[in-house]
Amino acid sequence: MNSAALPPVIDMHLHLDERRFPSAMAAAAQLQQEMVETGVVRGLVLHLLKQPWSIPEVAEALAAHDRLRGLVNVHPCDENAASTLQQAIEQWGFIGLKLHPRVQHFSLDEPQVVALVRQAGRLAVPVLIDAFPDGDALMAGFDPLAYARLAKACPETRLIFAHFGGHKCLDFLMLAKRLPNVWLDFSYSLLYYRGASVVKDLTYCCRSLRYESVFYGSDYPDRSMAESLQESIVELNRHAVPAEAQRKLLFENARQFLQWNDL
Repeated sequence: MNSAALPPVIDMHLHLDERRFPSAMAAAAQLQQEMVETGVVRGLVLHLLKQPWSIPEVAEALAAHDRLRGLVNVHPCDENAASTLQQAIEQWGFIGLKLHPRVQHFSLDEPQVVALVRQAGRLAVPVLIDAFPDGDALMAGFDPLAYARLAKACPETRLIFAHFGGHKCLDFLMLAKRLPNVWLDFSYSLLYYRGASVVKDLTYCCRSLRYESVFYGSDYPDRSMAESLQESIVELNRHAVPAEAQRKLLFENARQFLQWNDL
């Protein structure tokens, strides 16, 4: 990929690759290298508790690479959730909270979830929540209204609903129009649904939001950094997303949201 031909890019949805690398440091080094090669100037790495590294190990790995920042994954029903989040933000350098109800099997309506998300608001950090309705999530009762209830219960907390709700993106669009503390990323969904009407719906949703409040994410290492970026731009071009709007989606919205004014 000729990165010089692309606008600057911020990737708002990344993971370290535990399948290929035994250490968080090695995984972070590979991720940084791919970002340099692809022209991604900064990325938001989502720590996952299911990975084989401790929170301090991931924090150390991210701190060693200038293009990487991280969100810490905390299970809201853990009795130490509040103290873990505070320590992760204040001591370990994480800049927000990652919640994964689909993988960690909790409901967004649980009081512990509301309490932890409110705490993130008091700490002035954002919360990114998985919102992809795969078969397991659907059978467990995936409901866009649960995301809306959480946003309304935590008005001081900035929430990013990841994957734009997948094929329920139109529902998430309508909710985002009424919830001022909600943002969305289209990671995974834009490429997963290629060939389906969902991609047309996703680009319509971005247009309906005037290309504001929406972020690009690759969901690396689901695909390589280069493939994700290149194929995402192909889809945006195919659906006539203007160049200036692409700059917003790929860079400017994230830069403003996270106040990365050094970029």
